[in-house]
Amino acid sequence: MTFEKSDCIRYAATEVDVQGYEDQPVTAVGGANSAGQAALSLAAHGAAVDLIVRGADLGARMLSYLTDRIRTHARIRLHTGNMVRELPGDGTLASIVVERPDGRQDRLACRALFCSIGADPASSWLAGVGKDDDGFVLTDSRLPTRSSSTPLPFETSAPRVFAVGDLRSGSTKRVASAVGDGAGAVSPVHAALASD
Repeated sequence: MTFEKSDCIRYAATEVDVQGYEDQPVTAVGGANSAGQAALSLAAHGAAVDLIVRGADLGARMLSYLTDRIRTHARIRLHTGNMVRELPGDGTLASIVVERPDGRQDRLACRALFCSIGADPASSWLAGVGKDDDGFVLTDSRLPTRSSSTPLPFETSAPRVFAVGDLRSGSTKRVASAVGDGAGAVSPVHAALASD
C-alpha cells in the first residue's frame, strides 16, 4: 500500500513527530527502550497508543522504569506476543492488523505507526569480519588492535571493507544516523582507494 500521507509511518517520536496526533489512535512497535519512550511520549501528548511487542515479556529488553510507567499509563494499551501483519488504508493509514499469540488477527484503529524495531543485525552473510557478541559488525575504534595499520573510520577488521548504519556495532539504530554514517564513510573510502 502506498500512502499519500507520507508521515503515517515514523521512525522516531520526537516533539515534531508526535504533533498532530493528539486524541488520535496511534501504534508504537518494538520491545526495547526506544519503543517504550515513543509510546510514553505519544501518550503524554494525548494520543491513544497501542504498543505492539513481538516478545512475551515487556521487561526482556526494556528498562524497568519504562515498563512500570507503560503498564500503568491510562492512554497505553500493551499487546505482548503480537506481530503487525497488515497496514490497511485507502490512501492514508486507517488501521493495523495484528496477529495474537493464538493466531487470531485483530484490526486496531491507527492513524500513524511509530516503528522502533530492527536491533537484530542481518550479518550472518558477512564472513571474515569481526563482530560483537550480538552479531553487529565491529568498526574502527571498536576493533581489537590490528597489527598492520590503524583502521579508517567505519572500516571493519577486513581492510577496505566498511560498515555503516544499523549493522555497525555501537550505532544508534536510527534512520538519520544510518544516513549520516553513509555520508561520513565516503571520505574514508576515498582515502582507502587513494592509497593504492
